[in-house]
Amino acid sequence: MAAVATRPAATAAGRAAGRPVRDLRRFWRTALAVLAPLPVAALAIETLVVPFPVHGDIADAMTGIAAHPGRAQAALWLALVYSLLVLPATMAVAWTARRRAPWLALAGGVLTLLAFAATLPDSDLAAVVGVQNGIAPAALQAIDDAVWAHPAVGVQLGIFLLGQAVGLILLGIALWRARVVPAWAAIVLALSGPAHLLAPGGNAGAAISWAMTAIGYAAASVALLRTRDADFDLPPVDQPAPAASTGWRDARTGWRWLLAAAAVPIAVYVAVFRYFIPYQDDDSPRQIFDTLVASPTYQSLVIWFGAFVVLTGFAGVLAVAWHTRRRTPVLTTIAMTLAVPGFLALTASGPYSDVLAHAVATVPGLDREAAFQIGYGMESAPQSSLLITIFVFGHLTGTTLLGVALWRARVAPTWLAVGLTASQPIHLASVMTGVRPVDLVGWGLTAVGFCWAAWRLARMRNEEFDLPPVVR
Repeated sequence: MAAVATRPAATAAGRAAGRPVRDLRRFWRTALAVLAPLPVAALAIETLVVPFPVHGDIADAMTGIAAHPGRAQAALWLALVYSLLVLPATMAVAWTARRRAPWLALAGGVLTLLAFAATLPDSDLAAVVGVQNGIAPAALQAIDDAVWAHPAVGVQLGIFLLGQAVGLILLGIALWRARVVPAWAAIVLALSGPAHLLAPGGNAGAAISWAMTAIGYAAASVALLRTRDADFDLPPVDQPAPAASTGWRDARTGWRWLLAAAAVPIAVYVAVFRYFIPYQDDDSPRQIFDTLVASPTYQSLVIWFGAFVVLTGFAGVLAVAWHTRRRTPVLTTIAMTLAVPGFLALTASGPYSDVLAHAVATVPGLDREAAFQIGYGMESAPQSSLLITIFVFGHLTGTTLLGVALWRARVAPTWLAVGLTASQPIHLASVMTGVRPVDLVGWGLTAVGFCWAAWRLARMRNEEFDLPPVVR
């Protein structure tokens, strides 16, 4: 929907500076409303399309894939839609309840976000690659069992199972208490979390349970469409809000500090671990695999730190955008449209390849050649190629534009905004030249920008962060 002009009070300073500030809240509401039900609906359809039992073994999966390769590919694409969209969709649902049921929305939203951010090994893609490469089912089963047996995978699985079950219950109760959706829709959403774990009926039962989640998310979409802009977010403004509360009785304080804490890890993680990568960027796939197998300590650190860093999602770019969205809304919107899927694509493929190399190095008896074929085949799959394209273009362009938005907003020191703007072009130069210390500078500058955004969020007044809770 086209942007509309802002209120005179909100744009006075912007007009004085010769750059009008646009009010994009209606656009943001509409975009989030359209987005919210898509990922879980895609997952519900995926469980019906996939040509094998969702809880079956690798042999059953390979048999179904060999008989229906088209359905198997369609299921992989639907799962990709879920992976890229489920986190912003869940944030949209929590957003609808945050003012009238602030603490329930905070607890339910955070637990559900953590659950859906936990990425699990993609055994379906491994089975597809196994069929394409003629891998023996027994060899692939042994490899898959070793991947899932890694303790870090068990931690992520526990976060997913428990987090989504409890989180969706609380999120459904929050929507019911906030009275922004019909009571029946809130109940359906609350029941969907446990239903994901307990629903009988195989694929059909799983599809019904995820369809229940989609119904709840769709109800939140309708609520977003009906929300006034004034009740959706703070208006565009060029000046900070008056002094006000930052106390812990206000749920906005919890949102601020959690966003601040989540903003920092991902850029630091990438900066450090890219610097210590044991192979060269221009090595062949076989050389990279052999080098990683020979570096189990490095791989173990990547797996364990990555298991927790992945839970932060796109919080780093969101933290920066929170400071720029009201002062440079158009540029911030463009930057986030690119950066959010870019950062999500970084982890959407899951930890299979990393755990696979570690398993070959540490688990006796695995077929090394089959493991290489599986890992290389998964990374060469069209879904993986698309994720790489989204990551490269999205995080490079999006972070650069976000740095420009930070400079235009004039809320950060100029040197810091310029550093964030230049950080990913510096990273690209490092990749193209193979000079690893330059990459440490590039991602290091991104980390500095995210750390600044976190620090400013921690010090921000609640009235500048978000609209206040509704007193009933």
